Amino acid sequence: MLGTALALGGVWLAAPTEAEAAVTGRRGVEIEGARDRRGLYVGGGLGFGGTFFYYDDFIPASRLEFNIGGGVTKRLTLGVNLHLTPYLQRSVGVAFGGDVEATGYVWRGFFVRTGLGLGAVPRRDPTRSFDEVDGMTVGLGGALGLGYEFWLNASAAMSVGLTYDARFVPGDSFPRQALLVGLRFAWF
Repeated sequence: MLGTALALGGVWLAAPTEAEAAVTGRRGVEIEGARDRRGLYVGGGLGFGGTFFYYDDFIPASRLEFNIGGGVTKRLTLGVNLHLTPYLQRSVGVAFGGDVEATGYVWRGFFVRTGLGLGAVPRRDPTRSFDEVDGMTVGLGGALGLGYEFWLNASAAMSVGLTYDARFVPGDSFPRQALLVGLRFAWF
């Protein structure tokens, strides 16, 4: 644990203060255009939407995210997304987990993002009400998203996206599915 923290701290200190990701055009730094996303990034996000526990149970939800990773090429990043999903209905609880994700930038800022990982989700018998949530269980699955990334300056970007998340819980006949719209910020 200490070794990982020291390694990340060393990479952070050795990184340039400004990412070489900006495209210089006739009017200075342009918001649109291909960016060089190579190097370390860190960010966070916020999303809103809902989850289907079963085909007829829609629960409003939000999601908080923390992201860290690196750019493999100018148009591909790999990273880790840690997320916390508080359900906006009384007595349902929260879900949390993490995914290893890849983001491919298809054209300018338009991206396709996919991730695989684990999540801790509320356990529930479909014949009972949500007042009888019975602890937590593990869900295996991932996410698929589409969106667009805008550069705010030479080292900060904001993306707007739509994410579909599905977690398969042992013993359930229907996966936990979520559809979320959100914002994500990243610093390169």
